[in-house]
Amino acid sequence: MIQKWRNNNEIAQHIFSGSTTMIGVCITVISLFRIMKIGKETLVDEILGIDTLIFIFACFLSYLCLRNSELKHIENIADFLFFVGLLLLLIVGFIIVLTTY
Repeated sequence: MIQKWRNNNEIAQHIFSGSTTMIGVCITVISLFRIMKIGKETLVDEILGIDTLIFIFACFLSYLCLRNSELKHIENIADFLFFVGLLLLLIVGFIIVLTTY
């Protein structure tokens, strides 16, 4: 049986903490690619830059939800942005794997 969230802010809390972590991951990978000077760095850098902005927006929207419990629709947008950011990270992972051979 699927358990319902006890508090509406629980999802926003998870998005907030996950997004801040993923912002750090994206910036770290961009820095590593620039230091290592890997061949396809421009494509990966651009995707990760966009991904960082998506996670920043998800983090900001989830923070707004945490501050005001009446903004449930904003929490759904933050959740969607977080999911899109994870999909972009998956694409970046495939690009990194395919270009390192």
